[in-house]
Amino acid sequence: MKTTTFKYSVVAAAIGATLTLGAAMVNPAFAQSADGSLRGEVVTTQDQELAGATITIRNVETGYSRSVTAAQDGSYRFARLPVGSYEVSASFDGFQRSVIDNVEVRIGTATVVDLTMTAGDVERISVSGARLSTIDTRSSESGLNISAQQLERVPVPRDLASVATLAPGVAAGTRFGGISFGGSSVGENAIFLNGLNISDVETGVGYASVPFAFFKDFQVKTGGYSVEYGRTTGGVVSAVTKSGGNEFEFGGDIYWTPDSLRGEGKDFFDAEGDRTINRSDDKTDSYRGNIWASGPIIQDKLFFFALYEPRNSDLEYGSSDGRNMYYETSDDGFWGGKLDWIISADHTVEVMGFSDARTVEWDRYNEGAYADTSYLERGGTNWSATYTGYLTDNFMVKVLYGESERDYDLTNTAGMECNRVYDARISSHIGCTTSLRFDRRLNTRDALRIDAEYTLGDHLIRFGMDDEERVTEMNRRTTGPNGAYYTIYDTTPGSDVNGAIIPEGTDAYVYARSIETVGAYPTETKAFYLEDVWSLNPDMTLTMGLRWDEFTTSAADGTPFLEVDDMLAPRVGFAWDVNSDGTAKFFANAGRYYFPIANGMAARSAGGGISNDTINYYILEGLEETTTDSGYTNINPILGDQLGDTISFGGSGAGNFADEVDNDLDPIYQDELIIGYEARINDDWNYGVRGIYREFNNAIEDMKIDVNVPGCGNISGWVFANPGKMLTLQRECPDTGNVQNIAIDLGEVQSYGFDLDGDGNPDPIGGEQVQRKYYALEFVLDRVWDDVWQAHFSYTWSHSYGNYEGSVNSDTGNDIPGWTEAGDNVMYINSGWGNLPNDRRHQFKARGAYAIAEGMTVGANFSLMSGTPINARGQGNPFNDNTRYYLNYLCVDNCTGVADNSEREFMYIPKGMYGTTDWVAQLDLNFNYDVEINGFDLNFGIDVFNVFNSQVTTRVNEFLTTDVATRNDNFMSTVDAQGRRYVQLSAGFRF
Repeated sequence: MKTTTFKYSVVAAAIGATLTLGAAMVNPAFAQSADGSLRGEVVTTQDQELAGATITIRNVETGYSRSVTAAQDGSYRFARLPVGSYEVSASFDGFQRSVIDNVEVRIGTATVVDLTMTAGDVERISVSGARLSTIDTRSSESGLNISAQQLERVPVPRDLASVATLAPGVAAGTRFGGISFGGSSVGENAIFLNGLNISDVETGVGYASVPFAFFKDFQVKTGGYSVEYGRTTGGVVSAVTKSGGNEFEFGGDIYWTPDSLRGEGKDFFDAEGDRTINRSDDKTDSYRGNIWASGPIIQDKLFFFALYEPRNSDLEYGSSDGRNMYYETSDDGFWGGKLDWIISADHTVEVMGFSDARTVEWDRYNEGAYADTSYLERGGTNWSATYTGYLTDNFMVKVLYGESERDYDLTNTAGMECNRVYDARISSHIGCTTSLRFDRRLNTRDALRIDAEYTLGDHLIRFGMDDEERVTEMNRRTTGPNGAYYTIYDTTPGSDVNGAIIPEGTDAYVYARSIETVGAYPTETKAFYLEDVWSLNPDMTLTMGLRWDEFTTSAADGTPFLEVDDMLAPRVGFAWDVNSDGTAKFFANAGRYYFPIANGMAARSAGGGISNDTINYYILEGLEETTTDSGYTNINPILGDQLGDTISFGGSGAGNFADEVDNDLDPIYQDELIIGYEARINDDWNYGVRGIYREFNNAIEDMKIDVNVPGCGNISGWVFANPGKMLTLQRECPDTGNVQNIAIDLGEVQSYGFDLDGDGNPDPIGGEQVQRKYYALEFVLDRVWDDVWQAHFSYTWSHSYGNYEGSVNSDTGNDIPGWTEAGDNVMYINSGWGNLPNDRRHQFKARGAYAIAEGMTVGANFSLMSGTPINARGQGNPFNDNTRYYLNYLCVDNCTGVADNSEREFMYIPKGMYGTTDWVAQLDLNFNYDVEINGFDLNFGIDVFNVFNSQVTTRVNEFLTTDVATRNDNFMSTVDAQGRRYVQLSAGFRF
């Protein structure tokens, strides 16, 4: 039987006892996103189990204490403990009492403490500061655990995304921000704070903005996680807040990022010499501070932690052409707090709340004269209450209820009187406002979850439910007296725009879009899960789980819009302690993960309120200037003939949607397989290797169909369905006038194209199913902190390949899940195979810290990543007449003066044909000094991010043309680049 991982032989010889402390790394089978657990076994020095021994834990900060009795095999377990430092002791008649101090319980992990007791009558034996093993031999999960204290040693920007990207295979998004886990899109993740999901419900990309001073511990789950987690095909980031204890404490910090210490900004230009990125006019001074207090309200019973962070940010920046200057300010503060109530050893309650609401204001000056002011309100109030009950030694339950909100409210002083007009020919706004729309979107979540655990012999049975109501309230309208915004593009006579031929004498066209949406769009999501963590023997653990999900998204009038149920997600994991001593582990994990559509698509398409969204194209016949009542100089494009038909989006919400939503929708899911090995080199170093395979299947998209159905005539228009799969609708058939069920195999026909087989009839074009595949090998080498130095290295080779990025479309800038261009034209997916936007073939990461003297540490954080594919596209294709969407084809001959694409010659442009963006290297350094003066703990620090001021291109303009025949002068020009060097100065105190 395994009894020890680390042996304190000197202590054993001196006082006749041995205590062991086992693994303390990620163990998803034993803890949820807001707590940890502690387990182990008690044996004698002759390896005999001590059934009936009493094991007691005591939280060092709060005094909270619980005791359990060892089972027949000497094992014990404490489930769902608050994160913190504990004292663990074991007692048994006839044996010396054994105590271990400073045992850290971490978020989402199982800390293992194995105790070997010695016969005798010594009152107490104590070992303090015992070292933990860095391998958890019962876990089959992949991820990273890191505390806020550890993060202070290395230079890391103070946000959740930067913490997540420390994990192997995780990268920051290049188009929308956010986080990409293992090739997934940035809209497929879940972010938890104290067990409350704080992710954005509309797009899934964003999350609540919480300062670092509020956090205590972090866990980043990159794969293989438990069935208690769902609604994500990306990753999970969990964090817990700080809490109060029996000692009154207070402190504060201030952070200053001065513009004077920033690196020189680099401007970028296109092939014509026009500037595409203007950094010469950037100036940023940012101040952030916080003050906090914690302590007991009732000693040993009721505790508080409270924090307030005032913020002040002043930015100056210019448009790419330098005509417009923006002066942006934001000075709202963050507040947050937590109450912990220890009712008894078996019952506890915690309440957490915070507000990240803020208002950003920016004034725009055009050619030095004041133009207008915009206001953006973001964030909101979030809170949760959690009850934890230990009903018996073997059974516990945890109940959480919480609410979160995330506001987005954009207004503009000139927007009612001014049109937004952007001239892409000169890359400049020429109207009297740059604002697209008045835009109010309030996203809320009401969450209830119940988690329970029951120990039955060698089985840990875990089960629970997870219920959320997500609501998106929309109130948006395009700016301008015409209720439309305009973009002007170059064109060529004889070219094709939206299916219409450009006449002679025309050199520009206008894209005009009008949007008005008002309504509240709810989604109900429910889930139940059951999991068995089975100890097959002392060295092997098998985790088997099943999760059931359903979701219903409704229109603004309450009519169900999209419904998917019976999503059964099996997951199984296996972990093997290879050497039976905790020094090496083989593990494997396989599972299915489902993803519900975020609210964004329903809020734009389901209707039930006001839902109008139209696009029109016109010949540009000139520009007209008018003066508004407030004295603005408004620009009106003079619109000539309309080019092609009006494109309409949105819905009425009338009826039951059975005529436009697939009556048998298949869910979105991802299958995953991970196989890995971890081993200890010595007490300080360990290494690991993982092989990962993920396959993303299916999508739910708004799709344009044009099909002939026998007995029901032609059916065309927008539907919501699974690309490339069977579509079932209830439609009134023109042939009979009756409503009947019809089935359309979209894999065989989604629309009709040219007569390529020569039979005189248009050929049906079937759509391919969506797919995303991800292959990766991860290598990790890690050295634990020993009060002198630490180091971590990882290398990831990966390949993300397919025809569908996921819930967003980085190629086009569309971040609305299910509302991307994937199904709008059948050739979009059919031609879109290749390396996907989040394909980063190589990622190397290294970080570490060194104590150069007492109270002085230096740290470094380095990353080197290969670039992302340049996925160039043109308009038109050789299979059908569509010329509005950007597809993987470029017209190379006979491009003008012809009636349709069948007479043009196209060249296929595979993804990545133009290579990749630059490799991105970044080195960050920091220095920290801690000193005690008159009872105050003081800290002074300096962080330098991007030491060498590297500013390489991270994204380029990928559009080859502005219509079928007209080349885009801005193609391959830089549109985004690595941020320049900045320095953060900090000072803090604690008492």
